[in-house]
Amino acid sequence: MRRTLAAVSIALTASAAPLHAHLMPAQSGTLNVRDRAVFGALSIPVSALTGFDDDGNGRLSMIELQRHQAALQQQVSSRLQLRNGTDPGTREFLQLSVELVENDPDSIGGGTHLLVLVKQSFANVPLQLNIRTDLFGAHGAEQQLAIKAMHDSATEMAVIRARHPDHQFFQSPMHVAAQYTALGMEHILTGFDHVLFVLTIIAAAAGWRYWLTVLTSFTVAHSITLTLGMLNVVRVPSSIVEPLILASIAVMFALNIMHKTASVRTRAPIVFACGLLHGLGFASSIADAGLHGAHKLASLAGFNAGIELGQATIVAASVLALAAARQLKPVPPLFPSAPYS
Repeated sequence: MRRTLAAVSIALTASAAPLHAHLMPAQSGTLNVRDRAVFGALSIPVSALTGFDDDGNGRLSMIELQRHQAALQQQVSSRLQLRNGTDPGTREFLQLSVELVENDPDSIGGGTHLLVLVKQSFANVPLQLNIRTDLFGAHGAEQQLAIKAMHDSATEMAVIRARHPDHQFFQSPMHVAAQYTALGMEHILTGFDHVLFVLTIIAAAAGWRYWLTVLTSFTVAHSITLTLGMLNVVRVPSSIVEPLILASIAVMFALNIMHKTASVRTRAPIVFACGLLHGLGFASSIADAGLHGAHKLASLAGFNAGIELGQATIVAASVLALAAARQLKPVPPLFPSAPYS
């Protein structure tokens, strides 16, 4: 299969005639590592390109392709980067062809996708292969690119998106877990809603027994829905989840006002229910980045661990701030008021 793909890529590149049928699904691609070279074939949307749709029909005709061949190659080449670690490699060829769909009468006006064939060589075997591109279209379905990378017996599938436009293939599970741990910490520490919720549940009462119980309840709950969400067992739109998360913060704030002291038995189930909502929010966040193609469990575990580390950081910072506040002594007034005579 790999030899066939490489041979087809070379043969197509040697030919100047544009293609007349889809060779692969739209918004998809393959990267085939052979020795020190990478052979790539990617189907990109025409709407990702600028300045070549002369008739404004949203398609690229073969005449338009031939008219702008050099400029098109330059734009695609500058927006599609392949690297082996820090090595940018040497691009040996880049060929563009219009993809026309058979039995589609609209194809007379041109194709909606462009097939990009590329070969790039590196100083060493590219075992740290990284792809970065912003060749995403204007429509929702065109905002991602599914890529399969192959090297010997290793095959990895990844989906890169407009919000996260790069991916490194052939990483170790530990490296993947570390990356997603940092991503999880960043998400909770920069997410105002999650930070505020953690503060509301730890402010309800003091004591390690209470904090450990409610935080464990929150952790178990959001871990359940995060896992189910990322495995596509449960999927709720963010337009529904986000308002519910804000409502959970309001509920906890109201409970703190109405009850001066919080009971572990009554508060833990409420925190658990709210944690289920927050887990769906976490799942929505990581869905934008996507799980690692070859190490889904490592990326999911790393993201969850990052959330817990971020949560522990919030608790530790709050406890230290409270301890520091208790050590502060009231400052006497600079000009004490004289007693009334």
